Amino acid sequence: MAAVPRDIDSFNSRKPVLRRYNVERSCIRCHERKIRCDRKTPCSTCTKANAQCQYPGPEKGRRRSKREQQSQLVPRIDEHDDHLDVTRSSQELSPAIPTGNQKTQNVSEGQSLDSNRGFLLKDGASTRYINEGLLSQVLEKETELQSAIDTPGSVGTLEPRAPTLGFRGLISIPCIVTTDLSTLYPSRWQATRLWHVWLNNVNPVLKLLHIPTIQPAFFAAINSPAQVSADFSALLFSIYFAAVTSIDSSEAALILGQCHQAALNNFQYGLELSLHNAGFLDSPTIASVQAMSMYLTCRRNHNSGRSGWALNGLLVRASQSIGLHRDGEHFNLPPLDCEIRRRLWWHVSGLDGRVAEDHGIIIGGLGTLCDTKLPLNIDDADLIACMKDPPQPKKGATEMSLSLILAESNVTTQEIHHIMSRGQNGDEKVAHLKQILQDFKARMEEQYFQYLDINIPIQRYALLLGRMQLAKMEVMARQQYLRGKSVEKSSELACDESLMYAIEVLEKNIMLKTDDLLRNFQWLASSFAQYSALTHVLWHLCVWPESQNTDKVWSIVERSFELEELPSFPGLNQK
Repeated sequence: MAAVPRDIDSFNSRKPVLRRYNVERSCIRCHERKIRCDRKTPCSTCTKANAQCQYPGPEKGRRRSKREQQSQLVPRIDEHDDHLDVTRSSQELSPAIPTGNQKTQNVSEGQSLDSNRGFLLKDGASTRYINEGLLSQVLEKETELQSAIDTPGSVGTLEPRAPTLGFRGLISIPCIVTTDLSTLYPSRWQATRLWHVWLNNVNPVLKLLHIPTIQPAFFAAINSPAQVSADFSALLFSIYFAAVTSIDSSEAALILGQCHQAALNNFQYGLELSLHNAGFLDSPTIASVQAMSMYLTCRRNHNSGRSGWALNGLLVRASQSIGLHRDGEHFNLPPLDCEIRRRLWWHVSGLDGRVAEDHGIIIGGLGTLCDTKLPLNIDDADLIACMKDPPQPKKGATEMSLSLILAESNVTTQEIHHIMSRGQNGDEKVAHLKQILQDFKARMEEQYFQYLDINIPIQRYALLLGRMQLAKMEVMARQQYLRGKSVEKSSELACDESLMYAIEVLEKNIMLKTDDLLRNFQWLASSFAQYSALTHVLWHLCVWPESQNTDKVWSIVERSFELEELPSFPGLNQK
C-alpha cells in the first residue's frame, strides 16, 4: 500500500482510503498533543495554528521489538543517572574559606565548588541564583535564559501573577504604602550637602559603591525623583541616613533645619517605604542589598539590639538569593559588576559575624560554600564600566585597603573558629593557631601595613583597626584554648602576654573613638564595643589582682566603660 504523502496539498486532494479501523482517528498533531480533533481535513486546530495537518495511514504501525525498546531506553536511563549523580555531589560540598585574591579552596580533598557552579537567572530587575544540580543543568541548556544574563534581553509582556499572600510589617508597616514618598526627600541643595558629607565620612570606611558610576546617577535622581526606581530610591535614603548618622545634631540642624533624631526617623521611613515598593524580600537587587547593608551598618549606632541581627539574617538570605556568594566570573559578568558584588558580599559577611559576636555567639561564618574572591586592591578610578579585563591590583595604599584588611581578618577569624571546632588535642590546636596567626601577621605587614601613612586620616584609621584586629585574634585564640579548663588550670595559664594583647585591643579602640584626626569616622568606631577584650582583662585582674601595672590597666578599663556608657557618637540615643 502506498505511503501517505507529506505535502498538505497532495494530502487534501487524495481519494478517500478504506480504513482498517471502525472509528475515525485524530490527526497526528492533535493525537500527540492529546487534544480533541474535529477530524476535518485539515482540522480546525491545525488551521488555527497554521500547522500541517496529517492523518495516520490505514496501515498498522510497526511494533517495535523488545530489544529495540531496551536499546533506546538504556541511554535515557544513563542520562538521568548522570543528573542524579550531579545532584548528590552538589549536596556533598565541603566548607571553604577564600584567602587573598584566590578562589576559595575546599577543605576536603577532591571537591570543589566549580563542580556545581550554579546558575544566575534573570528575574525582572532582580536575579535568582539556582544551584540545585538537576534544575540548574536544565536551565543552562536553555540558550534564551543564558543569554538573558550576559546581554540585555527583551522583557516579556505577560504580567506576573500577584501572590495570594504578601509580606508586610517587618521592613514596613501596612499603612506605610499610603505615604507620599516625595514628601520624605530632602531638597536638592540638602541632598547635595548630604552627598558630600557621605563622601567624606561614610564612603572611605564603607566601600560599597563605585563613585564614578553612582555619582552621575545620584544627581540625575535628585533632579528627577519621579523617575527613580524603588530600589535606587532605597539606596538614596540609605545614603541620607548614613550621612546624618555620621554628623552631630548641630550640623544636622544646619543642613536639614530639623533635629538629628527627626532627620533619622524621616530617612529611615523613606528607606522602609522604598524597600517595600521594591519588593526587597521577594526580588532583591544589587541596589536594594547595598541600601540595606549600609542602613544596617549605620543602624548599629542607634540600636545594637537583636533586631539588627535578625534583620542582618534577611540581608544574608537576600544576598545569597542573587548569588553574591558565588564569584561573578562564573557568570561572565563584567569586571565592574564582579568587583561591586565582591565588595558587597564581604561587607555582608563581616557584618554578620560582627553582629553575632555582640550577642555572644560564634557562627561558622559565610565563608562556607562561598567562592567569591576578595576585592582587588585598587581605587575606584581604576574601574571603568566598559572595561572587559579586570585591572591589576596595586601594591600600596588604596581606597580599598581598609575593606581588604577587614575582609582578610574575617576570613582568618572564620579559620580560627573552624580549627577550634575540630577534635584535636590542646597542644595541636595551639600550634596550628600560632602558625595561622603568624602567617596572617606577615601577610598584613607585607600587603597593607607597611604602605599606610599614619598622617593620612583614613590610612591611620585602617592601621589602627588592622592592628587591633591582630591583637583581638590573639586574645580570641587564647580564650578558645582556655575554654573548658578548670579554674585552677586557667589561673596557671593566665599570663602577661595574654593581658598585653587584650589591653592593646582596648587602647586601639579608645584611639579610634577619641583621636581628633579620625573624627569623621568615629561614628563607625563607636558602634562596635570590644566586650570580649574587656571581659578578658577583667578576668585577668580577678585571677591576678596584684599583677604589675594594675593601676594602668584599671584606668584603661574605666576609660573603656566611660566610652561605652556615653551616648553613641554623634547621636543622642543609648546603644
